[in-house]
Amino acid sequence: MEFKTLSHITIDELLSVFNHSFSDYVVPFHLTKEVLISKIAAEKLDMSLSAGAFEEGKLVGFILQSEKIENGEKIIYNGGTGVVPENRGKGLVRKMYDFIIPILKERNANTLLLEVIEGNQPAIRAYENLGFCIVRRLLCFNGNIKHGEENAGILIKDLKDFQWNILRSFWDIEPSWQGSVFVLEPMPENYITLGAYDGEQLAGYIVYGSAAKKIYQFAVDKNYRNRGIGTMLFNAIREKNNGQTIALNNVDDSSENTSKFLSEKIGLNNWLSQFEMKRSI
Repeated sequence: MEFKTLSHITIDELLSVFNHSFSDYVVPFHLTKEVLISKIAAEKLDMSLSAGAFEEGKLVGFILQSEKIENGEKIIYNGGTGVVPENRGKGLVRKMYDFIIPILKERNANTLLLEVIEGNQPAIRAYENLGFCIVRRLLCFNGNIKHGEENAGILIKDLKDFQWNILRSFWDIEPSWQGSVFVLEPMPENYITLGAYDGEQLAGYIVYGSAAKKIYQFAVDKNYRNRGIGTMLFNAIREKNNGQTIALNNVDDSSENTSKFLSEKIGLNNWLSQFEMKRSI
């Protein structure tokens, strides 16, 4: 078995191994080539920081990773770990980390970050054995947006740029990696980003990726809560995507108001929960 970065791997080879690895997952799923390319771009996954296990030159396991600096901390995010069924039970995830961590240390990385499905006990135990600790629980929602009552005094318009100092002031919870400022900035053209305005005053916003059919962020100014502004933002997305099913992943479960709003007002289903896990390098 040989361990290398994925710098020279083709997208077709990665796609084949990715889908084979997740074919019997806790939540089985299958990516198209276009979706995998989109995932790599959206999550800013870096193949030179990603590890692969190769048997006779053939990829049989991988850890896809990205890097960001936040508050002086260099964080390495695991955007997906997989091992093909035929090569499990050989400790390949540990061996891939053993290979890649010295490379990350050379880059002065401080922290490893990942998400794991709450019910996937073997994976949770494996990551705990690697030194990871659970730091928070994240809720994943999906479904069709339920049309809600409008507020006649509020206007929904395109949000032309991200003024993060203002938008951050609306937050109750920190977004996970996929909805982080690092991932969303600069604003890609394929995101629908809307603001809710009371006159000239921005009172709330929402960021939607039409390709993935995902809400990446939404928030309402604390001074404008309970006025139907969040409902109007979701109504606008419902209209723009013709009522198709949407997803909103990794909502910090410490915000009971957010999860209650999504379930009761918007009509989404909390179909899955994950743990965010971290360890120091």
